[in-house]
Amino acid sequence: MLQSAAVLAQNTEFGGVSFNSHTVRIQEKAESLYTQGHWKRAHFIYANELATIGDKYAQYMIGYMYVNGQGVPKDPVTASAWYRVAAERGAPQFAAARDQLLESLGPDELAMSDAHYVELRKKYSDVIIALVRLREERRALGENTTGSRLGGGTSPVIVIELPDGLSMTREQYLSRGDAKMQVWLNVIVGELGIEPIRANFTEKEFEDLVAKVDEFLEIIDDR
Repeated sequence: MLQSAAVLAQNTEFGGVSFNSHTVRIQEKAESLYTQGHWKRAHFIYANELATIGDKYAQYMIGYMYVNGQGVPKDPVTASAWYRVAAERGAPQFAAARDQLLESLGPDELAMSDAHYVELRKKYSDVIIALVRLREERRALGENTTGSRLGGGTSPVIVIELPDGLSMTREQYLSRGDAKMQVWLNVIVGELGIEPIRANFTEKEFEDLVAKVDEFLEIIDDR
């Protein structure tokens, strides 16, 4: 396993947003289970609760467990695909593990690794996770823009009541939603290497962005 400061830094945030305390507890639980040899349970948490939210260390650990046959069948091809997803942010330790394993595979195995890597990218890569988050924020913004009116006159203030008990004006809510969407837009734009996109994008611009993401996910340029 890898426990350097650089690796752990990759494990604490995604898109500039730190993982919350609940996620940190899940990470600690998975690591504890792995250390105690409860590999199947650790693998389940890494794969189903952490890899899905952009936890690169969890993605690496899934590959590591396939390399060693810990809780899963020993499978260097599947391991290499997970290593490739884990290394997409350029962490030197993950990239070194990826490169070493890829160099050990034959041509047919490399082709299988490529195919599996593309499949994993469509579920666990940073760009697809950011796109899912962007869709969620966009949907929430569209669903929660009505509220109660305060004040009189021709320009009453619209107040949005949030599920957590907080309230804010419609303008504040829209501004907060735009800021959240911008975080994930910046991740996508950075991954694709395209011109910046603002959070007030049109439906057509969003469809074009999704098409670019789909194209990007088919590109293999890490070996």
